[in-house]
Amino acid sequence: MKKALSLVFILFTVFTAFSSHASNRLTPVAAAVRDIQDSVVNIRTEKIVKQRPLMDPFFDDFFGFSNTYRTQSLGSGVIISSDGIIITNNHVVEAANKIFIILTDNRQTEAEIIGTDPTLDIAVIKIKNKVDGLKPARLGKSSDIMLGETVIAMGNPYGLNSSVTTGVVSNVRRIVGGDAGFSVFVQTDALINPGNSGGPLINLDGEVIGINTAVYREAQGIGFSIPIDTVKRAVPEFVRYGAIRRGFPGFSVKERGGGEGGLEIASVHAKSAASGAGVKEGYRLISLDGIPVNTINAFRYIVRTFPRGCTVSAVFTGEGRRIETDIEMAPLPKDYGLSLLKSKYGITFTETGSYIIVSSSGAEKYIRRGDILLAVNNRKLSSSAHLSELLNDAEGTSAVFTFARNNGVFNVQLSL
Repeated sequence: MKKALSLVFILFTVFTAFSSHASNRLTPVAAAVRDIQDSVVNIRTEKIVKQRPLMDPFFDDFFGFSNTYRTQSLGSGVIISSDGIIITNNHVVEAANKIFIILTDNRQTEAEIIGTDPTLDIAVIKIKNKVDGLKPARLGKSSDIMLGETVIAMGNPYGLNSSVTTGVVSNVRRIVGGDAGFSVFVQTDALINPGNSGGPLINLDGEVIGINTAVYREAQGIGFSIPIDTVKRAVPEFVRYGAIRRGFPGFSVKERGGGEGGLEIASVHAKSAASGAGVKEGYRLISLDGIPVNTINAFRYIVRTFPRGCTVSAVFTGEGRRIETDIEMAPLPKDYGLSLLKSKYGITFTETGSYIIVSSSGAEKYIRRGDILLAVNNRKLSSSAHLSELLNDAEGTSAVFTFARNNGVFNVQLSL
């Protein structure tokens, strides 16, 4: 009897050990989440808004009727360095007066903006004071994402730690754009709530392959993430320079005439990689970074994602030839911003003393020869070189130009 009981006990022990070892509870998803959960943070911002209840601002200020109040917004972010550098979306921290970070262990600290880019919707912030025990996430690659692979969208929305949704990659390079803009996202059916904006999209290896940024409101189960390769090119620029230094591919483009569509090369700079590869004026630009380029917006967006010094692949066709070459982004040419206005609107300027005067215009209905340009986006101009720098930064967006004419002042908004 004792031998039988001993045998039963041994079998029970072996079965228990085997069952524990063979448990299916620790799935690849659970392992990936466990690996990264302490890298995901909640971001709370405060903005101070001044509201004027009456129409006359002088009257309001004189009698003290202006009303100031605070607004708050919530989002997520992901830690990428032990000294507190965090990636999030621009729209999460835009115009914030204060930024607070809440870690997964509920510690709270304040952060500051290092750099943002509204066009790419990327922001880099940094924890102000030293915080021990920060766990940086591992950054993967978005260039080898597979269609249909399992991904995990993580966030810390509304203070709800480690919010997790899963899904698959629906498109590795979803182009979202039109007349108003152009963007390239990783598309997934993993649910992305508004509070998850700025949180990471990760693969089953626990690597960040995207930054969650948007949900397609007209449909369910469609979310978008900024490819991590784009983010990885931008972060060093923010950390070192506070902004992305615009790169120049060595050529300019224009829309093809005759209803053919697409873009053709308007000019090629000498000693550029395109010139060295044999690209000529009139050739067609087919793609950049493997992405079809058919509009000016598409061209400007993709170029913006490659700061100077980075290399992008390009494909051209012309004269029966197909040219595939790598283009290294160079510094922008002098007066590049001024050339944007000239090529798009036929507007040129003459600098006379301290005045910047319109010398020609293809938009005479709004802007005339002799008009004096005072400011761009409410920034007073000091020189034509200063104007060109402001236009460089505004490329791909709209800018408000303030002009003086006949003792009057007026604004004109132009897309660049």
